[in-house]
Amino acid sequence: MNSFKAIFVNILIPLLISLVLGGVVVYQEIIPKILFSLAPYIFYAISILILWVSWHFNRNRFIFIIIPLVLMHIGFEYFNATKATALFMYASILFPLHLLIFLLLKERGLFSIWGISKIVFFALEIGIVLYFINYPHTNIKEFIDIKIFTISLYPLKDISAVVGIFVFFVLSGLVLFNRYLVYNSSFLMIAISFYAGLYFLKTPHASEISLLLISIIIFTLLIRESYRLAFYDELTELPGRRALVEDMAKLGMKYSFAMLDIDFFKKFNDTYGHDTGDDVLKMVATKLSEVSGGGKAYRYGGEEFVILFPSVEVDQAFIHVNLVREIISKSAFRVRNTKGFKKIYVNISAGIVQNSSKDKDPFSAMKRADNALYKAKKAGRNQVIQG
Repeated sequence: MNSFKAIFVNILIPLLISLVLGGVVVYQEIIPKILFSLAPYIFYAISILILWVSWHFNRNRFIFIIIPLVLMHIGFEYFNATKATALFMYASILFPLHLLIFLLLKERGLFSIWGISKIVFFALEIGIVLYFINYPHTNIKEFIDIKIFTISLYPLKDISAVVGIFVFFVLSGLVLFNRYLVYNSSFLMIAISFYAGLYFLKTPHASEISLLLISIIIFTLLIRESYRLAFYDELTELPGRRALVEDMAKLGMKYSFAMLDIDFFKKFNDTYGHDTGDDVLKMVATKLSEVSGGGKAYRYGGEEFVILFPSVEVDQAFIHVNLVREIISKSAFRVRNTKGFKKIYVNISAGIVQNSSKDKDPFSAMKRADNALYKAKKAGRNQVIQG
């Protein structure tokens, strides 16, 4: 289960965006009217940016999410009342499911076999909706009009509410238990914002602001994803070397470095295979990410990690690094063998130093930490040596 802190950090940005634009709708009498006139144009401009950035970074799920919203906006603007009502009805049922499907589908190249399959599926969705808007069927309308709840959810149909509740619980479960928090938390807020825009349809400008809100959340998510790709290691989800260099540039007068290495990792890889080796790296990274004392863990490369302690003296940092070393050494790891599963244990060695007046820059201190790590290896491994 994801920690409350991680959930809060990831949901905070889309939540704040939702609250700000929700407040704009609630207090619109004090907002300059020109802003509401500009909202559709801002929505289209952000949508074009999303399409460009999504294409550039091969994050095509956002293409398949923003295009239906643009088409909805156009439909609500230019369809007659009957067709716009039908579009509203089908969108309230299908788009949340569409959102969930494209969240769960893995990213593939747009013109790969999987990408083309997505395009075909997407085109079929649009074609079917347009067909039933233009050629209504009584049986479908009767099914959609089924009464499930005793209370009125107008203008939403009860079946729309059922779909919304289902999607809400699935997304909430993903937020709680799935590791892709940055996506899941944003998609949860997108679903909530979408339904809020539909439910408050008769509130002036609520629908336009809802679509604008969703586009801003998506664009913000794209920026966050771009940052993650640049600064975070894909396998371990720890900040990578580039992030370490950035953070080193912000260090003050006092800090401590720990360089860590998984003992006999090459032998482990040769014995159990690289897939199991990757699982070990992820397990060690998870433990290192929980280091206390103000430390922050990074994957430096291969089986090497760094923990940076800004404004912390080396004696204090040593306690926390040694504690995380003990936790890793006692954490059993299960691997499959011919008899079923076997419990194995991995150890780490570490060298830790505090910056000094002799260090020209943080890289000099890190080099001394690396020398201390080498001494820990020579002294028998599974220990922390203070340089």
